[in-house]
Amino acid sequence: MDAGFAEREPAARIVARFLCQYHRIWQEYFPGLNKRAHWHVIFSARSGPAEGVSCRSIHRTLYGFYGTDIRTCIERVKDCERDGFIRVTDTSSRPCAASPACLISATGKLYESFDRHGVETTEAARTASGDRERRRAPPTNCSDAATAAIFSFFGAYEKKWQETCEFVVRQKGLTPAHLNDAMDHLVTYQYWAIVMLLWWASPFGSDDVASPALVIDEINSRMWDALRLGHLAIKERVALSQIAGSAISQSLAEARPLLHDLDAKLLSQQAEMIGARSA
Repeated sequence: MDAGFAEREPAARIVARFLCQYHRIWQEYFPGLNKRAHWHVIFSARSGPAEGVSCRSIHRTLYGFYGTDIRTCIERVKDCERDGFIRVTDTSSRPCAASPACLISATGKLYESFDRHGVETTEAARTASGDRERRRAPPTNCSDAATAAIFSFFGAYEKKWQETCEFVVRQKGLTPAHLNDAMDHLVTYQYWAIVMLLWWASPFGSDDVASPALVIDEINSRMWDALRLGHLAIKERVALSQIAGSAISQSLAEARPLLHDLDAKLLSQQAEMIGARSA
């Protein structure tokens, strides 16, 4: 994508393409860890002190973002430990079972995978900017500042996504209990992936104003390929509503400055790292 094309392409599609590319990168280096809580556990371990970060601290973050309970938080910690990305210890640095009182810390496998994920994320952000002429030495790792920039970008986007979901859901006139239930589902990565699949297939994500509704088998097939999700509770044919499509497009477009800021921060970090190596 060259700069001229990026300028002509709708901002919503630029951001959507970057988000989808990022999730493909994540799945490559952290396969199977596709839930929001997994992402937070990995980032917390990477950003935390050498002695580890407390499970309670991670749970507070997850509860604030998604209302995640402590039991689910512990299960996600176990998933990351099972795949060799984190160590679980007690306050005396002895291995222990995952619990609210445990500490988690990054393993060498996590650092290696995280660095590669950070390098590709930097390239994805550069590509999204449409600037192929900008000269950059490829980064060799993901610095603390770059990690913080990526975390900040997705934190800000998550807030926009939640606001968009709440706006759309409220148009349905649901009871407070049903609204909360809908929001609990929509903030998960799995539902985000399904909604974005529908968005790309709609006139909002393509130039085909007569985009057809997706057949349920196609959704099942794509979600299985991407997330190994089984049967989804969607009937026959599914299309994005006008209200939802418009709200999602607006939210994505409003995130364009956030993506520009992320690209600028990652570029700045590369320049500082190059300068430090040259000093």
